[in-house]
Amino acid sequence: MDQFRQRPAGIGRARSRYLATAFGRELRVARMTAGLTQRKLAGLAGLSQQEASKAEKGATDLSLEARCRLAAAAGHELSLRLYPIATVRLRDSGQLGIAQAIVAVAHPAWRAALEVPVADGDRRAADLVLAGGKEIIHIEIERALVDFQAQLRSAQLKRETLAAHEGRPIRLVLAVPDTRASRARVAPFADLIARTLPAGSAATWRAIRDGQPLGGDGILFVRAPTRG
Repeated sequence: MDQFRQRPAGIGRARSRYLATAFGRELRVARMTAGLTQRKLAGLAGLSQQEASKAEKGATDLSLEARCRLAAAAGHELSLRLYPIATVRLRDSGQLGIAQAIVAVAHPAWRAALEVPVADGDRRAADLVLAGGKEIIHIEIERALVDFQAQLRSAQLKRETLAAHEGRPIRLVLAVPDTRASRARVAPFADLIARTLPAGSAATWRAIRDGQPLGGDGILFVRAPTRG
């Protein structure tokens, strides 16, 4: 089983130590390049020399604000970003019910597979793949629509990676719960959906049930249990 799925706490702890050590090393170089002593750096940041020393030694118990203040005092800016390295399991994210609802009605012509790696060595996975003779339907399940455009782009990037290693067309389908809240979240993006996901929910369901090619990307409203 994937390490991420086995021990996310341990992996996160190790990453925290690594980043703290890297920050300390880079802060020391930045401070010395700026011609500052540790005491002077701490004073500019409004912190104690002990805190500056801990930061340079790679301590993990220093606050994010303290690190940002030390970086600013050295003439730098600390940046944080999230990079996708793995996919949370459908069962853990509460999306399994939606996937099962789709598979339950899929025509036998579709070969269904859950959590399909998008490429060798890539820890991301497609939530659900329906493989047919003429095309593949790649379904990404979004149980909670927080940032529709960002979630759509993430799904598109997965599809692009899958498509690089597949000879058949890959159709992207965004599956969301068929609830009033989900439809309200999607409504402001009607124009974007019409351009990027032109196959409506009814057409997408029809292709899945009949075992026929979808012919384009689409959206799917799914009535399914939402329990995690």
